[in-house]
Amino acid sequence: MKPIYFILMLLLLISCSKDDNSKEEREQDAETRSFYMGFTAFPYDLTIEAQLDTYQKVAGSSDIFLTHLDHGVPWNEALNDLPFPTEVQNTLDATKNGLAPNTKILLTATPTDQLRKSLNGYWNNDGSHQPLPVFWQGKTFDDPDVVSAYIKYCKRVIDVVQPDYFAYGIETNAAFKKDDAGFANFLSLAETVYSSLKADYPNLPIFLTLQDRSFENTHQELLETSKMLLQHSDYIAMSSYPFLDYNNLQRDADPELFEDNWLQDFRNLDSSKPFAISETGFCAEDLIIPNLGVNVKASETWQNEYMTKLFNNANNLDAEFVAWFIFRDYDQLYDKTQNPPDILKVWRDNGLLDGAGNQRLAHQTWQDWKALEKM
Repeated sequence: MKPIYFILMLLLLISCSKDDNSKEEREQDAETRSFYMGFTAFPYDLTIEAQLDTYQKVAGSSDIFLTHLDHGVPWNEALNDLPFPTEVQNTLDATKNGLAPNTKILLTATPTDQLRKSLNGYWNNDGSHQPLPVFWQGKTFDDPDVVSAYIKYCKRVIDVVQPDYFAYGIETNAAFKKDDAGFANFLSLAETVYSSLKADYPNLPIFLTLQDRSFENTHQELLETSKMLLQHSDYIAMSSYPFLDYNNLQRDADPELFEDNWLQDFRNLDSSKPFAISETGFCAEDLIIPNLGVNVKASETWQNEYMTKLFNNANNLDAEFVAWFIFRDYDQLYDKTQNPPDILKVWRDNGLLDGAGNQRLAHQTWQDWKALEKM
């Protein structure tokens, strides 16, 4: 498994947003579901036992599995057709081990760093997000070496993992402004990567994931950049963490207070493309981070209400899949982390199990929806 540095970096990929639906909608009974349901195998502790326990529970509660390669790119090896570093290869090889035969695989990777605006770090055996080698420093997204290396990387990870869905960019609308030179460079890379991958894997859904909230853009600006990105994407795949409202970091995370159909504007960007929720989660305990100005009142009841609202919306939007990121709270991992960064606390209590492994209300709601026939 990954060192703590990988785990911390994996957490930082997640971004936040806002959400809602009516109480009547939340209470309606569904007879079928349109979407596959699944998690990552993000562990709640650093022990092998915790990692295996997480994997087993996730495998038993999912019909889709999210493998999130947000921790760098082996740029040198990809460009020069060299064997991947052991850390990289082991991550890819482990993805399918132990999965049930009918479990779908959602594989996501990205050329962008954690701020979603610059070239991703170097992934090698020394850990994730290592500084870029000198050759790569200062290169733009549309640099021929970057484009070539990233295409080769994507093809190699696809060939190893054999996913059912592949995202080649994560939360790609999050930080770019529409008129940024960097955004133009990224669009150029996206066009080339998408065209190349579709030529080799015509039947594989290939797409970019999007956020439903941004510190950098207004809602309208976010929609505009999203529409431009969707030219190079088979799906409208959303990342949504609505317990944090970027406009109000000190308030109740009560789904009753969130606007209805919070994902509808993104669904409406292109009705011809399938819709999906590539990442989501919701805190079940109060979130207080003074240094970040965060003081959010939360509860497992509200987490459960969000999940029900989420699934009803996903059904209404005919979503292809819904991926919940954290299965069990990672209190133990957090407590063992030396000088944990404030940001590490944000998703700590998003689990369907609490830190002691006790089931929350949302766990039963998940199982009830999982038992429905997938249409």
